[in-house]
Amino acid sequence: MRVGIDYRAGLVNREGIGRYARELVRGLCGLGFDANLGLFGYTLAAPRFSRAELGIARTRAELVRMRLPARWTPWLLQRLHKGVDDLVGGCAVYHHTQPNLLAVREAAEVVTIFDCIYALDAGYMDPVDAARMTTVAREQVARARRILVPTEFVGAEVVMTLGAHPGRISVVPLGCDHAVRTLPPEGFEEPAEPYVLTVSRVDPRKNHARTLEAFERLVGEGFPHRWIVVGPPGWGSEAFERALADSPARERIDWRRTVGDSELTRLYAGADAFLFPSLHEGFGLPPLEAMACGTPVVTSCVTSLPEVCGDAALLVEPTDAGQIFEAARRLLSEPDLAADLVRRGRVRARTLTWRECARRSLQAYRAAVEPGPDEPELRRSL
Repeated sequence: MRVGIDYRAGLVNREGIGRYARELVRGLCGLGFDANLGLFGYTLAAPRFSRAELGIARTRAELVRMRLPARWTPWLLQRLHKGVDDLVGGCAVYHHTQPNLLAVREAAEVVTIFDCIYALDAGYMDPVDAARMTTVAREQVARARRILVPTEFVGAEVVMTLGAHPGRISVVPLGCDHAVRTLPPEGFEEPAEPYVLTVSRVDPRKNHARTLEAFERLVGEGFPHRWIVVGPPGWGSEAFERALADSPARERIDWRRTVGDSELTRLYAGADAFLFPSLHEGFGLPPLEAMACGTPVVTSCVTSLPEVCGDAALLVEPTDAGQIFEAARRLLSEPDLAADLVRRGRVRARTLTWRECARRSLQAYRAAVEPGPDEPELRRSL
């Protein structure tokens, strides 16, 4: 069974979908499935990773690279009367890993839906982008034989928001073992100054403004820590930038917009606490990355995060800056609690690997090509 995979984000994007595409393929290669992979990369941008960094050096995975703007690809397929499955040399399954509608001629279609944030009208995204992504996701879900979701929470969202039938959904959790790939066996030296850490794109959904309030209270309580924020500015980041500029603790805050993988691992491992009170997540990789590196976590009690983190984190109501402060204060002042969460976090992180993600994805691919019963139409009532 040959599988085509949308690999564009894997070539150019360090976070989110790019990480997923790279690590999924790395996992599939590790399972010996590399000879059956056709990876489709369509971007004018120069690749940011070598084949070795992608994990496909010395494998039989075929990378088909088209150097043209991604927005031209649907037009090109239409003009050529081809499907994207034709461009990867034919395949039984084509896996859409991102919200981009590409024509498929014969292959069974599989799509990964990471979340339904764009369909919520909650002010987390640019409204034009949100409307476009909602339209694309609905079409992808309607066409797909199997719909991969990272959590049961997202599975329920996809059914209720995008109209998918539950029988087509496969829950395929993501992995976090990439976080320790650059962790030296002997560990890192102690940082010169203590700090707490947040890793995420800066946008309203990630709740940096309330985390800032909590950090200001930590400073007011006499804690010596800095707050390191890692992540690029996203839509709506201007509000946080203004709050940061006006903050009495601004000299203790270090916002690093771009950080390489090895440096990020060092930052995770050196932090005294990881703060991630996001308002909405489909999965939430950063808390697990912190757990894998031995750092105790404060995160939200809403959406997917309790499902993903289990009992290995302190869960808070993310709209309450006081709860964020109190949880962080406890981690920084109760060493037994912090040590217990470090232990629980490492155990939790070991259960979520990219190899297992790849194995479950293979099961979904096989289910996509097997004939199944006709699905009844879903009807909703109030």
